[in-house]
This record gives sequence, C-alpha cells and structure tokens, in this order.
Amino acid sequence: MKTRRFFLYSIIYIGLIWLAVFSFVNQNYAVNLFGYNLDIPIATWVILPLVLFAILALFHMSYYGFKIYLDGRAMRNDAQIYNTLAKEIYLGLESNKDFKTDIFNASSEVTKSLSPWLNLGKPNLQNDDLRLAYELYCDVKSGKVCELKKFKLLKTNPLYIQNEKNKIKADYKYAISVLSNKETNDELISAASNALIENGTFLELSKFNPTYTNSDIFILINRYVKDNFEISTNDIFATISKVKFTSDEYIQIAKILKSKIEPDLLISMFDRLRNEEPSALEAYLYLLYDFGMIDQLREIIASENSKFERIETLIFLRDHGKITRADLFY
Repeated sequence: MKTRRFFLYSIIYIGLIWLAVFSFVNQNYAVNLFGYNLDIPIATWVILPLVLFAILALFHMSYYGFKIYLDGRAMRNDAQIYNTLAKEIYLGLESNKDFKTDIFNASSEVTKSLSPWLNLGKPNLQNDDLRLAYELYCDVKSGKVCELKKFKLLKTNPLYIQNEKNKIKADYKYAISVLSNKETNDELISAASNALIENGTFLELSKFNPTYTNSDIFILINRYVKDNFEISTNDIFATISKVKFTSDEYIQIAKILKSKIEPDLLISMFDRLRNEEPSALEAYLYLLYDFGMIDQLREIIASENSKFERIETLIFLRDHGKITRADLFY
C-alpha cells in the first residue's frame, strides 16, 4: 500500500473509531502527567494508541520505501554495469566490473566463463547448483562420462548427447546398445556406427548392416591389414562391393591389400571387381604389373579401347630394359 493512501485510510479509520466510542461514552477522563492535568474525552484516549501505531507505521513504510528506492537505483546501475561487462566480453576484453548488489555476481561470472575469445579461467560461483552445473558441463565437454539421471534431461539435449558420445568413446560396445535402441537420434547413430567401424568385429557390424562410406571402407581395410579386424576374403570383397570408388581409390585399396592377401586371391578379387565396376579396371592392371603378370596385362590392354597412360608407360620402360616399380607412378 502506498504511504499517502495508508495515511488517508488511517485518518478515516481513527476518525470512525473516535465517533463510535464518543457516541457510546460521551465523557471525559482526566490524567495527571508531570503535574499537568490532562482532561480529554474517553474516545480520544481510545484512539491515542491507534494514532501512535499509525505514526510508527508511517515511519516504517517511509524507511523501507526509501530503502527500496535506493536498492532499485543500485539494481538499475548494476544492470548498466552488467551490460557494459557483457559488451566487453563480446569484444574480447578482460572485463572486471564491481557491482553494488549481489544480484549480478553469478550472472557476471557465468558471462565471463562463456567468453568467445578469451579463457578467463574458472568462474567463482557461490551458488552450489550453478557451480555443479558448470563443473558437469566442463567434465562432459572434456570427454568424461558423467551421471545425468538426476537432471532428467531430454534425449535431444546437447549435454545428454555429448555424454552418450563420451560413453561410446570410452567403451565401443556401448555403441551396440545405442544402435539397438530404435528411438536413438541420427547424431548418436552416426557416432555409434563410427565407433563400431573403428573398433567393432565383423560380426558386430553385420548385426546392424550399416551403410558404409568410402572412408569407412578404408578404415576397415587398414584394420584388416593391421590384424585387428578378422574378416574373410569373400567378406572383404562383399564389403568393398557395397560402395562405389573412383579409379584412384580402387588403386589405393589394391596397394593396401597386397601386403595382406596372397597375390592369386587379390588378383581374383579385383578381376571380379572390374567385371562389376569398370572403375576398378586400372587397379586390376596395377596388380598384374606389380605381380609380374605382364603377358596377361598386355592382352587386357590390347582388348580395351581405353588408354592407361601410367601402365603403358611402365610397360614401355620395361620393354626398353628399365624395369620400374609401379608405385613410382601410383
């Protein structure tokens, strides 16, 4: 209630009380105070405590009204200081503003910690919940696996998604449970698929029939060559056949596999590949030359209408007594 309205209502109320008492008891009552005889109506004696209460209430309301005014002015000043701080943070400046109230302390610390340009260190957060949220954010962002159940985050929440990625990275087998969940979003499916490609067995991959990219196939081939991915030659062929490569990519695949697969098997594999995918033909010719099957190589080149400059150059050099490694041209 506003002070003026309280003052007016107090006068009206006290006046009504005085009239009510005076109408029933129209008598005076005398009191001797410090030798002075005070003789006034009883109705006046009744309202004196009310008058005192009203005066004290007015002083109380005035005091806190003035205090609220000062606090409001301080808050407005702090709001301007915070706006300046936020502007300086956006501009990459080291801002250190002093606030007259505590209201903007947490906001200023959080704002400084989110600077897009400078690392201003760990914020000094006094609020326990806010500090816990910040520490959780830092841990998840750094790759740690955290317990988030008590926060009841949605599965679309970016913090939840990153924490799930951290779980997948910490233990690739967790990717199997992620892929088994039909409600998993595309971002986590991609992360789980990549984890299986980089660490899973051929049997684990086969359960989900993933759609491979060119880079996925190269990862699997390199794992196979390094003996940390068990797969049969037929399955290698089937896996490579799922993706279309450029001529140079097929050649790179042949170069990687020739250190792992026996020459006859590898040549047979690329013979099948070139019949299914014309882009694999030059990789097949590369293997024929590399394994010294020159006569067969000549026959195929003669039967093709295309030109294979690198292979033909190698044959030309060989015919003139300069046997050159195929890898110098590929």
